[in-house]
Amino acid sequence: MGIELKNDTYLYTLHFADDQVAVAQDREDLEFMSRKLFKEYAEWGLTVNCSKTKYMCIGEKGTDLEVDDSCIVQYCSVYTYLGTKISQSGRTEEEILERIIKGKKVIGCLNSLLWSTNISIERKHLLYNAIFKSVVLYRCETWQINKTLERKLLALEMDFWRRSAGKSRIERITHERIREIMGAKKTILDEIEQRQLIWHGHVERMADERLPKQILKWTPAERRKKGRPKATRIERINRAMSERNLLPGDWEDRRQWRLGTGRRRTL
Repeated sequence: MGIELKNDTYLYTLHFADDQVAVAQDREDLEFMSRKLFKEYAEWGLTVNCSKTKYMCIGEKGTDLEVDDSCIVQYCSVYTYLGTKISQSGRTEEEILERIIKGKKVIGCLNSLLWSTNISIERKHLLYNAIFKSVVLYRCETWQINKTLERKLLALEMDFWRRSAGKSRIERITHERIREIMGAKKTILDEIEQRQLIWHGHVERMADERLPKQILKWTPAERRKKGRPKATRIERINRAMSERNLLPGDWEDRRQWRLGTGRRRTL
């Protein structure tokens, strides 16, 4: 029951508040777990809201799941859980595109403030850090980013800075000049890399029996599909470490890892 990580350790459920996620190896395993859960809930006087309960099959399509005569769990290809969009592909492209859409909405709401000449550059940086980045970069620590998504993220960020600088696209001012005017030295991609390195070091310092570390090291048991494999998050982490002259094991020294990832605060 569940997914075997290693050393007879199985991941079969995740909990947050009154929400529960069942993790199964296949459809038969999910049917068995669902019936057991529904029965256990009934013994405690709890009922499952079937209209809100969905199931997803990563990597394949599925059909509705009939748990009992009173409840049919519908199959879905995309599901939003804890503010994150999860798709059946197992990738994060749809989540990143959703974050880009939300970032555009943020820019639209702040439009009058960004164009205002009565608001200082420092205040606009505060808007960028407090609102824009908080919305766009939510859960970016686990993103898998390709070149297309990188261009979209940079374009979104430049839209924010261009409006903040009071320069329209018609003026044909280069991105470098816009960044110089606004004092924006780091790009949004630099911020993503830094956050991913911070989270990676945090997980690597965990004890080996901790579930987050076991999941990070876990490799699904499946045959690789034909064609060039897609870039993984760990490959991006390794590249970022190489660019910063960081080596495996450096995360054990918290202060050195903090400095290596670009955080100068030592407290």
